[in-house]
Amino acid sequence: MVKQGRFAKSSKLRQIKEIQRAHRKQADRVISETQFNDFLLVRYGLVLKAKMVGTDKETIQRFLIEWVDNAPKDANWSIKNLTTDTLKKINGRVPYQFYRALVRNWSKFQHFLKREVPAVPLKNRILITDQLTADEFEQIVARQLAANTLLLTLGGNPQLMSQINLTQVTSLADNFMGDSGIDWDKVQTAFKPLPFDVSTAPDTPTKNWLIQLMESEA
Repeated sequence: MVKQGRFAKSSKLRQIKEIQRAHRKQADRVISETQFNDFLLVRYGLVLKAKMVGTDKETIQRFLIEWVDNAPKDANWSIKNLTTDTLKKINGRVPYQFYRALVRNWSKFQHFLKREVPAVPLKNRILITDQLTADEFEQIVARQLAANTLLLTLGGNPQLMSQINLTQVTSLADNFMGDSGIDWDKVQTAFKPLPFDVSTAPDTPTKNWLIQLMESEA
């Protein structure tokens, strides 16, 4: 994931909440585009975070920040396109347990996006143009997990990585799928010889979160 500085810390969230309280009585208040990310993050803290358990709270928060950071601020949003692009951007910077947490919480997360994004009081409000079923989302995640596996297996060798083709990714992704969605036992087996290196974390809070994430899914 990106450096911790791009994630809202608890102290920052408190500051944003204080700002929100100060303006609560201004029903017709319009915020600037530069305030959008912080506003939506506060809404996550108030609306969705309490419905999460354990490390899912921070995992979904970090994914939300990546997702919104990857989104245009001057156009309507496609959940399918933004989610696919964001997962590609994150790729192997997180262990497979991160993706498992996303799958587990996808319905709640998407519901939050559909309700909260259009409600952000921008002058020109952003609309959500589509959505992903649970099955569609798992297919996207399976493809990303397959790509991550291949990249890790090749050890970052540019010459070998350039030879990866869509057929290889699709075949491995299909192998990850079971009768009722992603077979996480198969995913775990695939990644077992490729342990995630937490020393690559950009800071201590991120490292601690990654360790907790992997332990919670053990």
